[in-house]
Amino acid sequence: MNKNLLSKGYLIVDWGTTNFRVFLMNKQGELVKNKELGLGLLQVKDNDFANALEGVLSQWLDNYKSLPIIMAGMVGSMQGWFNVDYVETDVDTNLLAQNSYRFELPWGAQAIIIPGVMHKLSADRFDVMRGEEVQIFGAAKLINKRLFSVVLPGTHSKHVRVVNGKITEVLSFMTGELFSVITEHTILGKGLPEQKYNPEVFLLGVKESKSAKLTNVLFAARTHRLFKNIDDSDVHSYISGLLIGHELHSLSGGHIYIVGGESLCEKYKLACSALTIAFTYVNGDECFLAGMTDLIKVLHQNEKI
Repeated sequence: MNKNLLSKGYLIVDWGTTNFRVFLMNKQGELVKNKELGLGLLQVKDNDFANALEGVLSQWLDNYKSLPIIMAGMVGSMQGWFNVDYVETDVDTNLLAQNSYRFELPWGAQAIIIPGVMHKLSADRFDVMRGEEVQIFGAAKLINKRLFSVVLPGTHSKHVRVVNGKITEVLSFMTGELFSVITEHTILGKGLPEQKYNPEVFLLGVKESKSAKLTNVLFAARTHRLFKNIDDSDVHSYISGLLIGHELHSLSGGHIYIVGGESLCEKYKLACSALTIAFTYVNGDECFLAGMTDLIKVLHQNEKI
């Protein structure tokens, strides 16, 4: 893309499995407005991503056809619009920009998809992420430290190590998805009344997560109910505490940065305090926009945009 194409501003899209977020930026790289929808990959009919995207933009913006779009997240996966190959660690913004995928949208605008990151754990075992890498580089810009560790809560939580501006390690934890599966499809979640969040019961779960026998202690979500240790309406709080606590026990120590939405991160902050893990919270949207801003600068330098 030619730099002049940014003269009217541009769009940044974070398109995941369950959610869709779009940010309108002016030509100075400042946020004008944003929109969030439950339009994840799973909700796109017949994999018609172009039509789904145009449907959102046409109702939101008058001049969307003239704006280039930079996308990140699962939209670049095998289940997404285009399968953009992962970049293997160690990864910096230059590598991401060099391996981004460029194409033209049906209405004539230019688009770029940022690749995800792959980390080799052993000879035949890998870990991956898509979308979080943008937040991490944004966090690096905001935190301004040579070496730090990040926890990104979510359906598949990520623990990431950053050294000298490069992502060097990635570990994924199925905490959010396990919570959904356990509460919706096992005996632990059957026949429950409407659930409310109870911080005290959540902390009980965090405390009992210290057991290495996770599948055994999970059964306590049933026995605690049977013997009236917790109310029926607090079962989800207990299971959430167990799973988040179990995830955080894997940390190797030291200060961490928690990056994400305020609501979910509040639970991680509470669990960290209970487990005496030092932390700093950083807003996920701010990190995402900061990361995309840096990537767009690199794309400029590489004459991709």
